[in-house]
Amino acid sequence: MVSSRSRVARHATILLSALLLAACAGGDPGGGEQSGTEAEPEPGGRLTVALNGDEPDNLDPHGLSATNTTVLLRPVLESLFWQAEDGTFHPWLADSWEVSDDGLVYTFALREGVTFHDGAAWDAEALLANFEHILDPETQSPLAAAYIAPYSSARVVDELTLEVTLSTPYSAFINVLSQSYLSIVSPQQIAEDPAGIREHPVGTGPFIFDHWTQGESISYRQNPDYDWAPEAAAQHEGPAYVDELEILFIPEEGVRYNALAAGDVDVIDWTPPQNVEAVEASADLDFARVDRPGHPFSIWFNTSRAPLDDVRVRQAVVAAVDRQSIVDTVSFGQWQLADGYLTSPTPDFAPNSDASITYDVERANELLDEAGWTERDAEGYRTRDGERLSLFYPTAGTIAQTQQILELAQAHLKEVGVEVVIQTVSEQEQSERSSAGDFDLSAGIWTTNTADVLYIQYNSHNITTPERRGNNSTRLRDEQIDDLTQRAREATDDATRQELYSEAQARLVELAPSLPLYTRPSLVSSSSSVHGIGFDYAYGALWFYDTWKES
Repeated sequence: MVSSRSRVARHATILLSALLLAACAGGDPGGGEQSGTEAEPEPGGRLTVALNGDEPDNLDPHGLSATNTTVLLRPVLESLFWQAEDGTFHPWLADSWEVSDDGLVYTFALREGVTFHDGAAWDAEALLANFEHILDPETQSPLAAAYIAPYSSARVVDELTLEVTLSTPYSAFINVLSQSYLSIVSPQQIAEDPAGIREHPVGTGPFIFDHWTQGESISYRQNPDYDWAPEAAAQHEGPAYVDELEILFIPEEGVRYNALAAGDVDVIDWTPPQNVEAVEASADLDFARVDRPGHPFSIWFNTSRAPLDDVRVRQAVVAAVDRQSIVDTVSFGQWQLADGYLTSPTPDFAPNSDASITYDVERANELLDEAGWTERDAEGYRTRDGERLSLFYPTAGTIAQTQQILELAQAHLKEVGVEVVIQTVSEQEQSERSSAGDFDLSAGIWTTNTADVLYIQYNSHNITTPERRGNNSTRLRDEQIDDLTQRAREATDDATRQELYSEAQARLVELAPSLPLYTRPSLVSSSSSVHGIGFDYAYGALWFYDTWKES
């Protein structure tokens, strides 16, 4: 069930509570000890969680790619496997898997006794229906279909066994099958109401989808029949502890934090970095930091057009930007400086051992001179043949921190004579310009639990064309990267895969198709009366099966 109404009244109430709290605050904020009470869990009650304003336009896991997807869908939808904190994979809706020697055939043995919220049975036919739904053109899958691109066919062996055949070996197959983007939807809903998945997905999870008030919140209720949580993660058996779960969208950082401090919400993700120290110092609040795997937040360069088609200009931009200063300023020291083209929790991460991604203004100036940008105009910007060295960044300006990062980088680049023009456009225009390649700079982050993100973001096969939308934002075309990332995803042994991804990361440092800035962790703050908050480590996202509240 979905509806749309103003969130003004709800947020006004939260803001009023926050203002009253600030007016009454004073004295010692607390001893700073996080709650470590080993109390007996108390079933029941309502858990209220606040996220930022990154609300998806639909809730079909196979038809979206929004940042908050995992937190929103994990209460309802589950995956074949659970990824633990150490990166290993464990049974969830699948008991086990086997892989043929050539890496082309996967046989999945499914868990017995699982039912969907609508009464449909979990079996091999249900899994087959999900693969077909992902690949159905009507689903318009922007991410899940890309993640299983090597999928060729599937065969039902028996009620609880499905055999999947791939067109090529795919080393990340189990990784992506643990992600929420490939979580499992009721086959009955897929068959009878596929459009309804976008508004009220039906799954097997510990919570049942209740209501989506667009622009404000999503509510869930406990699944009383639930008894199949992943043993590798769960701290208890049976239904979830809380009766109700509500997730609010609060884009304003200060309002989100003050709502927690005032007791209007129980948990917040995306804790404002400037408030982390206050949370850690409070006896009434707890804090957790969980690093996310994938590609770090980066400024992407359009390598398909001048001036960034010249590797010397790209390398100069990398050298001219004081990344540490930017990260410290924007994150108040809460984010980690990126050390390459993968974040450190990502499998096959290879650190930037030669330290080529460094702040070096002298080197930046030398590179720009070599590239022929030797003259200066009246405003101090470099020119060549009468043309100013200028980079165009169109942005919808919806994320304040991204805007701040680009403005700081803009100032750094001006010091070496590079102009950055930041133009605010509509989200539609930004998307259209991105698809058409009408930009010089863009920015973003890609969270995923596999180094295959390097194939997704830098292999030339994934450049957007009139026929298909790809995810290679840099439009990089490099034969070595294409070869390395293709062979890495097809590798059938760990050592070969790791070596290939290591070479790919080193090659990217040379090519400088983007400027890696930081690893953005989940910064989670909660009331000290809340216990048992878990994390889905395939994404570094919140998981509420074991969560309970003291009365």
